[in-house]
Amino acid sequence: MADEDNDKEQDEGKAGKGGPSTMKIVIIAVVASLVLSGAMVGGAMMFMGGDAEATAATEGEEAAEEEAEEKKLGPPQYHSMDPKFVISFSDQRRARFMQFSLQLMTRDNEVMKMLDAHMPAIRSSLLMLFGSQKYEDMITREGKQKLLKDIVEDVNATLAKLSEDEDAEPGVVNEAYFDSFVIQ
Repeated sequence: MADEDNDKEQDEGKAGKGGPSTMKIVIIAVVASLVLSGAMVGGAMMFMGGDAEATAATEGEEAAEEEAEEKKLGPPQYHSMDPKFVISFSDQRRARFMQFSLQLMTRDNEVMKMLDAHMPAIRSSLLMLFGSQKYEDMITREGKQKLLKDIVEDVNATLAKLSEDEDAEPGVVNEAYFDSFVIQ
């Protein structure tokens, strides 16, 4: 019985001695894992942080340039093309008409002045453009969008042709918008 008690004590001692040494190994492994993970995350952030700073600096410069350009040009300004345009479609068996009003948008004060000064030439050029439109095109959304794009191109071409200083790059009309649009 004494031998059994000694065996139990030895087994308990081994368990007791094995327990703490196993626990130390686990703790060391966890700490080493945390240190290694921290080093990897820190290294990754250092490498990516440099790129992020460069990217942020580049984006900041681009934003500053765009902001300076907008300040130079100013906010959107709209020029009404009054009176309304009335166009007849000649290739139809029935009489068909299109009536609409336009607004031209620019960000340049000089262009606004040029639109006022050259309105007769601009309207004449636009009437020629509108006379070539087809009813089938004008009843679709795509046809109307194409017409708006053609209006911007036509007005800018007319302004460039009428520009007083041929060396200077004329300002531009950025967009055209319909105020009203009726087709019969």
